Amino acid sequence: MPFTGPLEDRIAIRELYDSYADGANRMDRAAWLAPWSDDAVWKTHYFEQKGIAAVGEKYDELMAPVTTTSFLTQICSIEVDGDNAKARAIAQERLRMEGGTYRLTGRYEDTLKRIDGAWRFTFREYHVMYEELPGVGE
Repeated sequence: MPFTGPLEDRIAIRELYDSYADGANRMDRAAWLAPWSDDAVWKTHYFEQKGIAAVGEKYDELMAPVTTTSFLTQICSIEVDGDNAKARAIAQERLRMEGGTYRLTGRYEDTLKRIDGAWRFTFREYHVMYEELPGVGE
């Protein structure tokens, strides 16, 4: 079953995803980092970062050349078990930078934990579904 557990928790997790997307769209580093736990792991096809400081440093590196961003997410699954949850979401990103637009669509497989009453990402693994580099296909 793709959506299990208390509705209140599933809504809180959905709002966490929405807040994350809002931070991404506004290029607001603090808002983008807020949903991560201090010991979070962010794994993608290019890198693996461990800890909130490393995640923040990678954000800085990736966003340095970006002038405008569009980040849309669709949650496909939320499974809550007490203070732990697993979720899956599809993300579409468009990053405008000098030289063109980077287009990326992928699937996040996420592990979340309720920490001090709030849901946080503890592990995010990204799987590419579509990737188009700047200047290609524009």
